[in-house]
Amino acid sequence: MKLKPFKRAPLILALAVLVVVCGLQLARLDFFERLEWMTYDLRAKTALHFPAPAATNLAFVSIEESGIEAVKNGRVGFHFGLYWPREVYGRLVDELSAQGANAVAFDVLFNELRPDHPLVQMADGSFIPSDDYFALQMRRAGNVVLADTGDAPLPDLFATNALALGDVTTMKDSDGVLRRVKAFRIYRRWHPYFQKAAGEFDLDLADAKIFPGEIILPRMNGEEIKVPIDSGTNFDLSGFDKNLSGQARAFTDERVWQMGIVLAAQPLKLDLPNAEMDLPRGKIILRGANGVERTIPVDRDGYFYIAWRLPPNDSQLLRAPVENLLAQNFRRLNGETNDLTDAFRDKLVLVGSAAKGNDLTDRGATPLERDTLLASQHWNIANAVITGQFIRRADDIHREALADVR
Repeated sequence: MKLKPFKRAPLILALAVLVVVCGLQLARLDFFERLEWMTYDLRAKTALHFPAPAATNLAFVSIEESGIEAVKNGRVGFHFGLYWPREVYGRLVDELSAQGANAVAFDVLFNELRPDHPLVQMADGSFIPSDDYFALQMRRAGNVVLADTGDAPLPDLFATNALALGDVTTMKDSDGVLRRVKAFRIYRRWHPYFQKAAGEFDLDLADAKIFPGEIILPRMNGEEIKVPIDSGTNFDLSGFDKNLSGQARAFTDERVWQMGIVLAAQPLKLDLPNAEMDLPRGKIILRGANGVERTIPVDRDGYFYIAWRLPPNDSQLLRAPVENLLAQNFRRLNGETNDLTDAFRDKLVLVGSAAKGNDLTDRGATPLERDTLLASQHWNIANAVITGQFIRRADDIHREALADVR
């Protein structure tokens, strides 16, 4: 039935009013959020002009152009191109371990094995794959934290030999500035058979639907594959391989803490698996040895503001280019023990990129600078947890002040 003109007009008017009201509401929300960002940026910059406690055990090993060139031309005792084999990172772990570092966190992704990399010659003359060498050094050190983003699971060879995983996901605000991070993320780890099937049948595991009794896996072509499961999400192995019997978990959900929190947890001995979560009330409570307690102010989604207290050039941060440590490790392995240093003893070491103009570049805007190292978020978060100095939202402070007055 066709609407008459006089009946269509009220409908159009109502829709127009609805659009205007929604637009105003969105504009109002955006205005207050941007006002919050402005006050946060101002507080972050102003705080640098006032003394505050700072951790004395933070360090940064920077991968920059000088290091890339030093490895390329062999000045560190070996030579490789831009995309280093895992041997290089294994040698770095070995050196930091020899110096007595407390923990070593890599803001570098190792999401796949590289069997194409050159073999590594060991002291006894034998050769092992580069990936195995890296895993071996991690196992020996026992204090390595590897980066995770949830995009792809780390190979078991690396994950099982690392001390822990640290989330390095970066989420900038709509104006391109990095202000906040999520304290932890829940990543779903699918059984290897599901991962293999995803590649063979173009399955979208991220869109999988879990129902009582079955998992529905959508394919890229619009079709679906259904996998029967029991109440514990166990599936029948024979459904994937007729030569097997028994059951296995289809997936596990793993909580991965932000890398800076994982670093700070080491000296404070924070019990991260048993953290007290109270997101509705805006807090996460971490408890450690000797009565240590830290309360992270978060929003309902678990995000918190980064307290930008230590810029990359801050004198309280020990910083050294990666080539210095690689060169010293080469001398150490060759018995040249004179003039060796242990500057990284008891340090919480972050290894990350400070390079420009290549695939390793990891830079962006923060409240302090328009172009700086985004790896700095991790040691600033570690510093906040160690010192207990966090930045809270201005509206939360205002709300609590009003509650105290009442």
